[in-house]
Amino acid sequence: MQFQYVAYGSTVGIVKGQIDCSTMAEARAEVARHGYKPLKVAPARRLPGMEKILPSLFHVSTAELVHFCRYSATMLGSGGNLLHTLEMLQAESRNRVMRNVLGAIRKALDEGGSLSSALAEHPKVFSPLFVSVVEVGEYTGRLAPALEHIADMLEADHEAKQKAFRTMMYPVAIMGLSLATMAVLMTVALPPLLKVFSQMGAHTPIMTKIAVNLVAGIKANFIKIFAGAVIAAVVFSLLRRFPKTKYMLDSIQSQLPMMGSFVVAGELSRFSRTMAILLESGVSLSTALKLATSGCKNLVMKRAFNDAEESLLSGHGLTEALKKHKILPPMFVELVMIGEESNSLRRTMNDAADSYQKQLERRLNNLLGMLEPVSTVVVGLIVGFIAFSMFVPIYSGLNAIK
Repeated sequence: MQFQYVAYGSTVGIVKGQIDCSTMAEARAEVARHGYKPLKVAPARRLPGMEKILPSLFHVSTAELVHFCRYSATMLGSGGNLLHTLEMLQAESRNRVMRNVLGAIRKALDEGGSLSSALAEHPKVFSPLFVSVVEVGEYTGRLAPALEHIADMLEADHEAKQKAFRTMMYPVAIMGLSLATMAVLMTVALPPLLKVFSQMGAHTPIMTKIAVNLVAGIKANFIKIFAGAVIAAVVFSLLRRFPKTKYMLDSIQSQLPMMGSFVVAGELSRFSRTMAILLESGVSLSTALKLATSGCKNLVMKRAFNDAEESLLSGHGLTEALKKHKILPPMFVELVMIGEESNSLRRTMNDAADSYQKQLERRLNNLLGMLEPVSTVVVGLIVGFIAFSMFVPIYSGLNAIK
């Protein structure tokens, strides 16, 4: 914490400055230690940084966390000093939030704290899973491999999200641009032409009239429509905060014909990968299960894994509890059973993660294969509709002139 002080020195007179200490008493003692008599010591008044005012705009990216893990693992594996490593990372980081966090971690280590406890002070940057793996790495003396495991996990999760985004971007962009083009033509180009042709007595197709009236209605009631959409989005967001409502929505989502398979495969891939990395890092099965379950976003699947955790703590295996939940595919339950029976759960979880990741990628590619022709057909229909809506009135107007 920064403190401002006003002090008196026998040779320099009145001096002012700032000092970084934990408490005001420590600040006074530090000023006196420099040979000054403290006259006034108070917390420094500073405007909060933009990262404090708008935290949603300033965050630590996955790439920053991966770099933190890789660089630290490399330096520690080579016999480097952790404090010096953090100092180097802080100096080269361009992310303001990450620099502040690294500075706080260095200070905590200087005061005798552990790295895991220092990371736990920043839950918005380092997840409980991240902290737990680091804690096990410190306890077992394998901090560098633990950081490598975390980096692998973060990269795998980030790559899966990026691949899904890249897959969906092209068809969505094509259809969006087509709809935007149609909206511009309907609101800017077509209405003046229709007005001229109606004065000439030209025939206007019924489809053109419907489209123009629809666009005109949207323009006239745009504020009401926009407000209604915002209210609906807010209400939906608030409803999802209630566990019962969210559970019902998640249950419906997981049973949808196409989306359900994406949700289940994505959750199982993430859960299995997390379990494998935690078990490989030396985390106990019960702790690994708890941490991996906390990362589940779908409440239906979360309930299944919570039941498995309760079964494990009560002295029973995981398999019987998982079998009761129909949302879990039989193949996944079978892999868990094999891992339990052969005491190779880490390997079977790795196999499950690879299998469901490939399944997710295959389904994304199949969806893209379907969306590309569908988007082409949609674009063709939009172009045909625009041509019909514009050229038929023009043709009718030319006939009226003749």
